[in-house]
Amino acid sequence: MKRISQGPDLAALAESVRKAQRRRRRRTQTAHVSATTTVLSDGDACENEHAMPKTARVLGPYKNGNKWRLVLLDGVQRKAMVADSLEAALALRADLAGQLERHAGRRFGDALDEYLQNLVERGVTQDTADKVGRMLRPFLPLDHALSSIDAERAQQLYLDETRRKKTNGEPIANDSHHLLLRRVKHFYKWAISRRYVGHNPFAEVRPIGRARRGKQQLRIDEARKLVAAALERAQALDAGATAILMQIFLGLRPTEALVRVARDLDDEGRILWVPFGKTSNARRRLQVPDTLRAILLRHAKDKPPDAPLLGPPGEAQHTRDLIRYRLRILCEQLGLPRVCPHSLRGLNATLALDAGATAHHVAAALGHSSFTTTARHYADASSVANVGLRRVADLLATRADDSAYVPQLASLLRANLSEVDLAKLRMMLAEKLQS
Repeated sequence: MKRISQGPDLAALAESVRKAQRRRRRRTQTAHVSATTTVLSDGDACENEHAMPKTARVLGPYKNGNKWRLVLLDGVQRKAMVADSLEAALALRADLAGQLERHAGRRFGDALDEYLQNLVERGVTQDTADKVGRMLRPFLPLDHALSSIDAERAQQLYLDETRRKKTNGEPIANDSHHLLLRRVKHFYKWAISRRYVGHNPFAEVRPIGRARRGKQQLRIDEARKLVAAALERAQALDAGATAILMQIFLGLRPTEALVRVARDLDDEGRILWVPFGKTSNARRRLQVPDTLRAILLRHAKDKPPDAPLLGPPGEAQHTRDLIRYRLRILCEQLGLPRVCPHSLRGLNATLALDAGATAHHVAAALGHSSFTTTARHYADASSVANVGLRRVADLLATRADDSAYVPQLASLLRANLSEVDLAKLRMMLAEKLQS
């Protein structure tokens, strides 16, 4: 039976009374507002309403019982503070306004200089810090205050970057603007730790497009042509050609090859020391093959210990642009695909794996903490898969009768076989057991 309502809904009536009470309280509190402080710096002035930033500001004080309340707004963050008296609240508001004014006046250019210096103090090489600066300076509005970018403008800045064209007219690579986004987020993380800003406007910005894994590599015959041409030029102490050979034979980063000094070549040219690099794992000692050893000894002959290893005596230390230029010229002259210097490290990893080197040793030679980075960005996917398959074959051939190795074998099979192949293998094993 349907129930007939005999009176008003008491819950709805009570809620209506509570809303009316809240409205009266808000009107009463508004009458007690002494002032509203909004901190704007000269650099925050915008040409249109769309670009107007949400600046940090202090609201209040408001009467709150027998106390006084202040509200600090900083972008998306809101923080309330309470003072015992109106005089104390006004003093607190003045102090907060002063702090906001100092921080709001911090320009991107000054903050970026401080950030890059902090990177060096924390152990990042000067070369890496300079590269970070070259990437961030064109992207950030250096003359504007840090508070001049909100979440909406951050999203638009990143979208504009993804549509930017390089000087040759080609679109910027996904990997490039992905890296830029990571670096600008790290910059804001540092700025928050310095209390220059209260939040990161790029926090919710997501990378657009799929990152490319690995770089184009030369084939084996193509690499032989490049090595032959580079050896001919290296005999004449061409620093760029020798650095290319060091990348191919030793897996060095471009800068690692060029910053070596004479004393890094040790044990009559058999050992090359890499005492520092991009990360702590970059420190390593590499065995120099005989083909490269004689050339490096000629470069080091009669040089002081701290003199640059590559180039004729008295020649200044070169930058990585030398390798990029020399590699481009050689590829054009030999009719080879145009590859970047970093791909030569990948070529080293691929050839080492094909020759039977273990994944651990290949990663260590490249200065990686694990083989995961090597497999994802450097070595050819087929070579990585072949390493796993060789381990499977070795395990089947040598210890197939040992039940202790069954879990390891199962793990290797799952890592190197597709779901379809695994299903076929299960069927074959089931048929074998039934027979």
